[in-house]
Amino acid sequence: MSGLRARLEVAALQALLTVLGVLMVLASRRVDRFRRQVTRDLLLEIRSSDGARQQFRLNAATRRLTLPRRPVERADCSLIFPTARVGLRTLLSRRAIGRIVEDMNTGGTRIEGNPALMLWFHGLTRIVAPIGSTRRPRRPAPAPVPVRTPERAAPYARRIIREPPVRELSRDWPEAWAAREKLLQLRAATGERLPPG
Repeated sequence: MSGLRARLEVAALQALLTVLGVLMVLASRRVDRFRRQVTRDLLLEIRSSDGARQQFRLNAATRRLTLPRRPVERADCSLIFPTARVGLRTLLSRRAIGRIVEDMNTGGTRIEGNPALMLWFHGLTRIVAPIGSTRRPRRPAPAPVPVRTPERAAPYARRIIREPPVRELSRDWPEAWAAREKLLQLRAATGERLPPG
């Protein structure tokens, strides 16, 4: 019975990875948010030690994701689950990244390659399968702080110097112009020539 259960779990994980791959292929053709994130040529792989395996090829020139028909031996980053059951439990969880980290700490799940690529790829999967948290804020945004008028009758108001706003620095203030020369961001925004380097 356990052999049949293991084969069913492998088939279920393979089906999940294939459906996820097909949805991501469609998203790479239609969804701008997905296409904007495909900026490198990568080959990513998710597999289990007991047989389920899916590779995802990202092409920066076309900004598309494809599913290779024949697995390539060496992927840029591989997520390897010890069993298909662990893979299903993890990928369908609302806390998928937390579960991967927990399983890595116990020695079950492994990542071969750059883990940051898997985190990025997890974000891509959530575009087509929004399981768990999304970009929505958890609480409503606080009300904006109202702009207060100056309290001219307050006891401290005499000590505050209020000057009218100016559009540009006065020409007879050389220290301010010398300080402005060091602020490259201000100079670049006004179209001035910047020093090389």
